[in-house]
Amino acid sequence: MVQVSSILTITTKIKVMIDNIMNNTYGVLTNRVSVEDILEMYEGKDAMFYGNPYGMTHEDIDEVINYFENTEEYEKCSELVEVKKFIEFDKFLHKLGVINGVTNV
Repeated sequence: MVQVSSILTITTKIKVMIDNIMNNTYGVLTNRVSVEDILEMYEGKDAMFYGNPYGMTHEDIDEVINYFENTEEYEKCSELVEVKKFIEFDKFLHKLGVINGVTNV
């Protein structure tokens, strides 16, 4: 029979890992740290992110926002909503550049 304390320890470790993953992703998305900085911090261990930190989709960002809503870290949610707006604007500028024949956008 598994002891309750073992289950609680495992659950706590999982929660800490998820929190680290989300905070790593938040840090990269908000330009507080680079992916390389995080990889250096986790030297010898696996550094994890939610999704691909170099190609986050809106759905990925929405999941990170959802996490921080659940942990009641609303300032982080607000910043991530702004990141989504910036990504949309960047995509718009890129598309505009392509339409107008600008090749180095």
